[in-house]
Order: sequence, then structure tokens, then C-alpha cells
Amino acid sequence: MRAVGRKHRKGQRVALPPAARDAVPPVSRAVASRVLDVPAQVLEALAQSGPLEGVPDLRGTRLVIGGLVAFFALMAAGLVAAVMLEEDWSNARGNEAILLLLGLLLFGALGGGIWYLLRQFPRVGEGMLRIDANGMCWGDPASPQAVHWREVCRARAGFHDVKTEFVSSEAIVKRLVFQQVARGGEPREIRLPLALTVDTGRVLRFRNRAVLLRALLLHLATQPKPRLRFDAEVFIDAGIDPQTWAPMPAPRRWMWLSSLAGLLPVLAVIVLWPMGEHIGWMVATSVLALVAGAVAMGWFMRQRYPGLQGVFEFETAAGAAS
Repeated sequence: MRAVGRKHRKGQRVALPPAARDAVPPVSRAVASRVLDVPAQVLEALAQSGPLEGVPDLRGTRLVIGGLVAFFALMAAGLVAAVMLEEDWSNARGNEAILLLLGLLLFGALGGGIWYLLRQFPRVGEGMLRIDANGMCWGDPASPQAVHWREVCRARAGFHDVKTEFVSSEAIVKRLVFQQVARGGEPREIRLPLALTVDTGRVLRFRNRAVLLRALLLHLATQPKPRLRFDAEVFIDAGIDPQTWAPMPAPRRWMWLSSLAGLLPVLAVIVLWPMGEHIGWMVATSVLALVAGAVAMGWFMRQRYPGLQGVFEFETAAGAAS
């Protein structure tokens, strides 16, 4: 048993070159990572697959744009009909200027939305993503963004080099985040939507998105030392088993369900709060209920998927030999 324990601890050590060791902040060395071996058949399949190109879903993109155009046009038509059919304008007396301004703003917003969407129709499909052994390029084919795998580096701060983040101010999607060494030597963040599409007005989604995302994560996981540190949540969001690299959608579904369940206490507080009580207490109670729901969600995920916690690093046969 002692020999097994020593072997396990030895497998979790991260041997870094001197230059890379200096680039890693001292606090990050205190976080132990689980080192997983990438199966040989997975590496062989990745090498034989060759370059991968994103296949845009043209029909789905056109349907969504057409549906939005119809929705905005229906809203505008409904507003015109309401104005024309209104007989008694007694409630509007004295507020004509405000109502006219609001109407013009609403028509302008609807018209601008329709104009923008109609302009997108000829450009549907003008989005690309290509992954090969050297790197990845994505975005507008006329001026794509690119990153070479040799430019990917460790983060100077924090415990994860590859992670997912949810930023509602940018879009209601999660983004895959990793670091790239720029030309000046300073690292910069690559923030790529997990849908792998930058402009959903041109490409709503790629039909082979799962294959592309798996290949992207595999290329990041098999970079030479120092190995990149993956947040376990990356694999939950991607729906990939980090040990076998096979599809694994169940944890992601359970995470969404548990997140929704965590909001139920907040909804109960809002619905059942007695009338006349100070609203400040309702806000405080809602915050406490939200925290309790988040803690319960985390506990549930740890109990159901104990292996999908912490930090992962990956080893390959070539990496072990070097």
C-alpha cells in the first residue's frame, strides 16, 4: 500500500523546464493536479483525421434569421394596427409628444433589427473554423483569427490554464478560455464561445461542432511540457469524458437541472413573501436562498460525479518519453 501511495504521489508531480517553472506563479504549484493518460487510440485517430473544417448549418441559420424578421415585422404590424383601431385617445391627451417619441423609437428599433437581419441573409455561411496539427483559425474568412499550438502557454495567475467562463455582458453563452503568447512576448487570453461560432448571424452553429471541440481540447491537452492545467468543468461543459475522450453528455444535463433546481428556493421566497413586509428583507432572504441553492448544487455534482472535480493535466507517450 505504501508503494502504491508513493507511485500515486509521484504521478501527480509536474516536472517543468526551468524557464517554464519561473513563469508559473508559486501559489499555483500548491494545487495538485490529476495527471491522466491520453489513450493511444485517441491520439492515433487524431493524427489520422487530418485537418478539420467546420461545416456551417446554413438551413438552421436561415430559419432563425427568417423567424426573427417575421417576428419583428409582426410586432410592427401589430403596433400599427393598435394605433389605427384605437378610437378613444382620451388617455393620451397631454402626452402626445412622449407617445410620439416612444413610437418613433420603437419603430426605429424594429426597423433597424429587420434591416440588420436582412443584410445578414447574403452572408449566411461566411464563418469558418479550421483545426490542424499546427494550430487553429476561426472567424471571418477574409480576416480570420489564428493561434498556433506552440503559442499556447500557462496562465500567470490562477490555478487553470484552460477553463470555461460565463460572461453575461458579452453573450448568454459559455466561453472556452486559454492563453496565447503574443508577438511581444506578453500572454493574451483567447476567449472562444463553446459553440465555436463568433457571429451567429452568419453561422448559427457548426454541424460537426462536437468533433471540432474534441479535437481542440485534445490539441491543448497534448502540448509539450509544461502541461496545461484544465478545469474539470471544461469537460462537463464540453460533454467529454476526460479519461476516455468519449462523449459524455449526462453531467452537463445534470448540472443544468441542478442549477435550475437551485433557483427554486429564490422563486419560493418571491412568491410566498408576505405582503407588507420590508422588501430589503426579501432581497436578503433571496440572496441566502440563492447561496444555499448553489451550495446544494455543488454538493450534488460532487456526490454524483466525484471524478469530475479539481484540476486535470494530461500525459502522452511522447510526453512521458521526453
